[in-house]
Amino acid sequence: MFLLFLVALVCAPAAFAQSNDYSHYEFYVGYAYERANNNADTFDKAGRTTFNGRSVVFADRRQNYNGFNAEFNQNLNRHIGIVTSFTGTYNNAGYIDIRSGRAFGARAQRYDLMIGPRYNWRLSGITPFVEGMAGVTHMRVSFDDALVNRRKADTAFAMALGGGLDVHAGEHIDIRAIQVDYLPTFFNGTHQNNVRVGAGVKIK
Repeated sequence: MFLLFLVALVCAPAAFAQSNDYSHYEFYVGYAYERANNNADTFDKAGRTTFNGRSVVFADRRQNYNGFNAEFNQNLNRHIGIVTSFTGTYNNAGYIDIRSGRAFGARAQRYDLMIGPRYNWRLSGITPFVEGMAGVTHMRVSFDDALVNRRKADTAFAMALGGGLDVHAGEHIDIRAIQVDYLPTFFNGTHQNNVRVGAGVKIK
């Protein structure tokens, strides 16, 4: 009887590991690309941005931002997890004054911090998922030219709605082949429609 108990005790962890196809905690890091609004209305509002004594009106347009995305996911069960996501993306495209046509060099930084639920379909070899998160987005811009108030920043409410696909590469490693999120932000009392795409590595 004692021998049978020892055998059962030794075999139990292995049996548990085989029946459990997910980890309670997951970490992800990868590349992030955003096609996002430059928030021109935020940085020239009320005529406070001037050049040579004249106010400027920046052209509102969508630009390309490149950077990183890091996530921590706590799985509540096999399908549902709570994700905390932090993204930083960067751009050097600058801004154009509509009135004069002058281009102003600028370094833009976007940071998103969000949390929300994720639903996973754990299949053989792959894990597709969908998610919905909410939080804050922060954008800061440093202008190269002699503008009054060369450094500008603003923070607003933001959401991320989308999903992706993880491909199993090992017992503790997945490759995130693709992740796509619709990323609405709400700067300056309006909303901006942005898209974020990424890929990377998940440790589980």
